[in-house]
Amino acid sequence: MIKIVPIRHSDIKKIKKMIEYVTPGISPDVFDDRCLTHFPFNVIHGILPVNLKFLQECYVAVEDDEPLGLISLEPDGHTKNRWKINRLVLGINAYDIGKQLIDYVVNKYGGAGVEIFITVIDENYPEAIALFQKACSFRHYSKINIWKYENPYELNLDIKYELFRRPVLPDSQKLLNLDTEAIFPHLRVSLVKTVDDFKLNLKNKIINGVKGYTSSKYVLDNPEKNSIEGVLNIFTKDKRNYWVDITVSPAYQRYYEDFINFAVTKIRSEHEAAEIYVGVKEYHQAAKFMNDILPSHSFKLCGNFQILLKDYWMPIRDYKENKVPAIIFPDMTSPACNIIKFIS
Repeated sequence: MIKIVPIRHSDIKKIKKMIEYVTPGISPDVFDDRCLTHFPFNVIHGILPVNLKFLQECYVAVEDDEPLGLISLEPDGHTKNRWKINRLVLGINAYDIGKQLIDYVVNKYGGAGVEIFITVIDENYPEAIALFQKACSFRHYSKINIWKYENPYELNLDIKYELFRRPVLPDSQKLLNLDTEAIFPHLRVSLVKTVDDFKLNLKNKIINGVKGYTSSKYVLDNPEKNSIEGVLNIFTKDKRNYWVDITVSPAYQRYYEDFINFAVTKIRSEHEAAEIYVGVKEYHQAAKFMNDILPSHSFKLCGNFQILLKDYWMPIRDYKENKVPAIIFPDMTSPACNIIKFIS
């Protein structure tokens, strides 16, 4: 009989072997124990109510004490009514196991107050996309394009350092306003954030530390309106692979090139051989401009990801079971995970 239980310490090595079987040659550094559980914080975290949780939680489907699949999810920022399914690992012909795992966490957390579930899946995994959409009633929301910096040589970039500054605590509301304005109006309701997502306080620093990554943030001001019109986030876990996230208001998208030059220079000053990746969110109004600009700045498109959403109250449709060789998608868009090794 198949049971779904929180991941146990004895399951971790077995799950790793399953991943190594599906993805031969995967580096142990890419998928360590902390990708699955944050010991010892998980012990206390497991008994917290949903509105107080902040770490990833993992569940495994087991039969005769052998794991058949794993699913993990975490709060999508400080909006406690939206959670992200960030990892799914399944064995051979385990389509039905995958549906059980997805339905389990949706019903468990939906019944505890979560209203929206989100997942981001590489388009190279069509079986996983079909599983979420056809079997579990997730809907397509948008896409994320990933670009890699291809110029290995140091360039004399035109850097306008005077444009940028470090954010301070009073900027939180301005950053929230910028993030909301950047999203297409008809898509805002599903990805609304809170001012807590942008606070530069000790709590957020501790959470980032527990998740295993560091970040740097810079903003672009509009003194006339006393507003912030752009923000740059640089994330890294290993001080070698860097994830760059840029948000600009539609009226200030012309400064996107300045953000790119500043980010590349800043990262290369820390690590000359750093791998630099930029994510462009198609639900941002400036996304088309960003995608058009990046090729002229030595960036090459290396990945496309679909964003799928499910509202908890939506009914689950009948489905026809399919058989697939294997499904695995890691948390490839999270700065807490070295996503790049999974991209072919």
